[in-house]
Amino acid sequence: MSLVFTETLRGSYFEVDQPAITRLCEVFIHVRLPRPTGAMRVVEAEMTGTATFERLATQQPIRGQLRLQLARPRHVSYAFQVQTDDGRTLQFAGAKHPSLMRPVYSATSLWGTLSEAGVPRAMVRLHFDLRRDLVAFLQSLGRTADRLP
Repeated sequence: MSLVFTETLRGSYFEVDQPAITRLCEVFIHVRLPRPTGAMRVVEAEMTGTATFERLATQQPIRGQLRLQLARPRHVSYAFQVQTDDGRTLQFAGAKHPSLMRPVYSATSLWGTLSEAGVPRAMVRLHFDLRRDLVAFLQSLGRTADRLP
């Protein structure tokens, strides 16, 4: 059985050549996490959903990977591709870094980079809003049968 859930992250981004101009963004992620087998150090999950980056991409589909690094240094990395409204393909790469010193902040904050063909184009700060989205997140938790290869 796989664990499935949805996560909504909102925040802002700025293009690296215009750091003084910040714009809003929102990423709606659906994650399918297969049941771990044995003592795994890394668990990879399939990620789909939509992303909106103001003046760049409007509710464009995303596809990527969520990776949980269970061994030290622990982190949760997010990587996905999104097409801009004008047809360019951008790659997002970011991570959450769990910390006992700041557990809520570290579990809800995702910093990342939007790149095009390996060249960084924008810096992104996303946040999971506990007050606004926790109930929806908890309601989305479920289990589904694993897909056969």
